[in-house]
Amino acid sequence: MNVLILSFVRLLSVVPIKALTCTVLLVIACFGARGQGTAHTCGSANVHNPAINYGRVTDIDGNNYKTVVIDDLVWFAENLRVTRFQNGDAIPNISDSAAWSMLTSPGMCSYRNDTRFDCPQGKLYNFFVASDSRNPCPTGWRVPTQNDFNKLINRFDPAANGGAPSSLPNQAGGALKSAGLSYWRSPNLNAMNLSGFSALPNGDRADFGPFSTRNNEAASYWYSTQVPLGPVGGGLFLQLAYPTDYAVRNAFRARYGVCIRCVTNKSSLPPVDSTAEREIVVFPNPATTEISLRMKGFELPSHFELINSLGQIVHRKNIVNALTTINISRFSNGVYYVKVYFSDESVSKKLIISR
Repeated sequence: MNVLILSFVRLLSVVPIKALTCTVLLVIACFGARGQGTAHTCGSANVHNPAINYGRVTDIDGNNYKTVVIDDLVWFAENLRVTRFQNGDAIPNISDSAAWSMLTSPGMCSYRNDTRFDCPQGKLYNFFVASDSRNPCPTGWRVPTQNDFNKLINRFDPAANGGAPSSLPNQAGGALKSAGLSYWRSPNLNAMNLSGFSALPNGDRADFGPFSTRNNEAASYWYSTQVPLGPVGGGLFLQLAYPTDYAVRNAFRARYGVCIRCVTNKSSLPPVDSTAEREIVVFPNPATTEISLRMKGFELPSHFELINSLGQIVHRKNIVNALTTINISRFSNGVYYVKVYFSDESVSKKLIISR
């Protein structure tokens, strides 16, 4: 097995998804008929490909994640933020560098021990988390194997050989990286996010404890695949860096702290029942200055419109969470309709604004 054992800095110097109406573009994954904007589920903008119809899944802590179908696999399109394994056991949060450097068991942290970085970059986990049989991913999901990542990388560059160092350069990374410079250091070479994978740079934590000085230079994701490195072993991880469009299979010691993406087989997801009831609640109603939309159902709607009694659309907003708040203070008293759009239908709710 070819692995490249390099530090972060050295490398830089060298829920279920609906069936989609697909348009195949070169080797690109299928695009939905209508996109859902670029926003991360926690609200950060300029993360996702607006042309792709994403699904959604929730972890044991209640965090939501967008998901994307790529061939026969369904991938998280966002970095894991969970604090517990599937069975409910806590993943220890280790803030102290000396304690981190001595770990022989699972540990996690926020970049620079600051939870503000969790959205949208996610938590940092050591390899002991990624390889733990208790599984940090939601039920039915897993930390990707080498075969999973090989499929992903080779999908966007058939000559990439799963990102093996011996097969560099490859061009798979550009299809996997989130586009633009909102989070990435320039030039973020050839990043188009055609896959919808939406890889974000996340910083890292060295196996001896310190954090990287910058968190905009590379996206790194653990495999569940172990490799023999040092006294406590190590694991493979995928690395995508700002100055290249390579997808690189790297390896490092188990105490290294990077991100995790989860994956599942498309065939393991239950079929979508398009007639399944979706509950939408508008509250308070009547309302004065603000309303909330609470949605409980199988699929996250794409957007809603506020329509007045004359049939005019007076407000429109994309929906990125199951609970959405809207300021209505600028609208006159009267009867309105909140129209919520799903991929295959729309649902309207009557709203009265009265002050």
